[in-house]
Amino acid sequence: MTLTDLRRRAGTVTALATALVVLGAAPASADTASASATAASITLLGGSPASSGAVTATHDGETGSTTGNPAPALALLGSQTLITSGTLVQKAVANGDGTSAACSALVGAGGGVTIGADGSCLVAPGTGGVSLRLLGGALPVDVLADAISSRCTASSTGATTAASSLVNARVRTTTLTVPTVVPLASSPAVGAGLSVPGVATLLLNGQTAPQGAGSVQVAALSVSLLADGTRVDVATSTCGLNVATVAVPAVPLTGWTVVAGAVVAGWAVLAARWVRRRGVAVRTA
Repeated sequence: MTLTDLRRRAGTVTALATALVVLGAAPASADTASASATAASITLLGGSPASSGAVTATHDGETGSTTGNPAPALALLGSQTLITSGTLVQKAVANGDGTSAACSALVGAGGGVTIGADGSCLVAPGTGGVSLRLLGGALPVDVLADAISSRCTASSTGATTAASSLVNARVRTTTLTVPTVVPLASSPAVGAGLSVPGVATLLLNGQTAPQGAGSVQVAALSVSLLADGTRVDVATSTCGLNVATVAVPAVPLTGWTVVAGAVVAGWAVLAARWVRRRGVAVRTA
């Protein structure tokens, strides 16, 4: 065996030892993320619920997927007479870095929502506005707006954000003389409420943590009718719970990998010494 052959074999053993060390030291991280958005849902007391469905985004740290219709038709809500005009829009994203975002809205014709790279939500109100009829008959009560939306973000660090926006929103009550208009806050505080006597209660920017800390759900507008207990939720967005996984070696340093690494490393040292000695012997021969 020549000195070149010895050096080549020693190099191979050393490379194997180095590979085991690198594989063992390289962490594999895979944070999970999830979010969903539902533009509208209606719950009838004693009846079946109706919903626009949900757009749901998930990421398991390796691959992501999104399901659902981002622009469902009002017809999906059945024969309800509460939401009388508007366009339903709902979007959600989940990323491999453990972040997620959702945005849902009821907007005018041609309107929509866009989720930015930073999780921000841009709402295009469209035209014609939106309306909810709380009471019909000769003296109707309506909630009117240019757009009603909510948004949220979540991170595997546990941080969340949530907010609601009501553009030019108001409650209009028609009387025998002139309509009475009560404006609604454009950026309502969490859990802001309003009562329409004898008709309904309104909850603005209602927020909960459905899966505990690190998750958030926000509904821009929830209306409960006093007459029959019907409840309608407009623009509900949910983010999290996103989980930060513990970084682990690409090749776990347990069991046979530890033994194999030790053996290969030992042979690498011995091979290097042997090559040096053989090299000296060859040169002095």
